[in-house]
Amino acid sequence: MQSLGYLAALAAATTWALSSLLTVGPVRELGAIAFNTFRMLCVALALSVLLLMTGNFSLPSNDLLWPLIASGFIGIFLGDTFLFGCVKRLGPRMSGLLFSTNAPMSFVIGIYWLDETYQLVNFLGVALVTSGVMLALVFRRTAGTHHWEQSMGNVGTGILAGILAALCQSLGTFIAFDAMQAGTHPATATTIRVWVAFIFLFLTLFISRGFKGFHVYQTMKALSALRIIASGFLGMGLGMSLLLWAIKVAPVGIVATLSATTPVIMLPIVWLLTKERPQIASIWAAVTVVAGVALVFSSG
Repeated sequence: MQSLGYLAALAAATTWALSSLLTVGPVRELGAIAFNTFRMLCVALALSVLLLMTGNFSLPSNDLLWPLIASGFIGIFLGDTFLFGCVKRLGPRMSGLLFSTNAPMSFVIGIYWLDETYQLVNFLGVALVTSGVMLALVFRRTAGTHHWEQSMGNVGTGILAGILAALCQSLGTFIAFDAMQAGTHPATATTIRVWVAFIFLFLTLFISRGFKGFHVYQTMKALSALRIIASGFLGMGLGMSLLLWAIKVAPVGIVATLSATTPVIMLPIVWLLTKERPQIASIWAAVTVVAGVALVFSSG
């Protein structure tokens, strides 16, 4: 059964890689906020229907509900907004590498938040993840000529958005920790967090632009809509379900490491779709990041 758990973790990483690639065109067409608002609505509706059909929906008590609301605001509303802002500016591969820094961030937060203890090898992992991301940033200009590898807008803003996305994701996970430990159903928790994210995204879009902010959907291409729906299904539906199942049947550290292989899995997919062989620096950066994640979660 553990072997199936490992395969599920790798499958989750693969779905996240595919989901990330699907988002590039739509997020550059609509903008991060409008894109994410539509995506969260699709995911929230799908999860709600699923819960109602299976009879698993029940709101947790207030002392558990508020942390989930805060987790949805920070982890998904802020986290995904920063992430897709990074995707828009730097493309999916670089965004994936920057987002991988959530592993060392979770490592540091765990020390102060949960009083967790670690070994020297875990600190080495943090250094490897950091060096892998730095390597990717240094050789960013030679990554490739395809538009997925090209920067759009301010590069510094994109890098900051990627780092903030990783930080928000880590914080959102830790905020929801007690609620999940108390036995909250994972699908229920995810649904609450996604609805919270959608509400704040909707309000942000309306407050910043008024009704004009929604005009972008009138010109949205059908293919873009399908890609957004598919990315939501793959990333937050299938991918998260595979990860949660993997955690149940296999060691969490190994599952976390295998599910963090998205930057490596993305390389051959990008190669296949763009017909451009990844640069050596890109390969080394991805491998270094994944190796670092493995050490972060090893025997800690």
